[in-house]
Amino acid sequence: MFANLSRRVAGPLLALTLLAVAPQAVRAADELTDAKLQSFATAVLAVNDVVQKWQPQIQQAGDEQQKQAMAVQANGEMQTAVEQTQGITVDEYQNIIQLAQNDQGLRDRIDGLLSKMVQK
Repeated sequence: MFANLSRRVAGPLLALTLLAVAPQAVRAADELTDAKLQSFATAVLAVNDVVQKWQPQIQQAGDEQQKQAMAVQANGEMQTAVEQTQGITVDEYQNIIQLAQNDQGLRDRIDGLLSKMVQK
């Protein structure tokens, strides 16, 4: 599920500041509580909603300047989506993304949470 969401958010929006800023400190995946990962999964779904809203518009934009302006606006909405999710900060969100890129076990934990949340 996380891998599928990651593929859907791939493209122009992944280069945005929210996901591109290097996290300050990366914690070990085994230090992440179930509650923190639950908050992360909630934030992923909120960010994915923003991506689904903006990605088609950005892809259809007439020129690069218009695409950039839309991407900046989308980035702001993604950051707000994470900030409005209880139990996680933008830095923690970025840290978990970075950890999950190199940790299959963490991706599996996230996938499990996302699957349960999507099925509800």
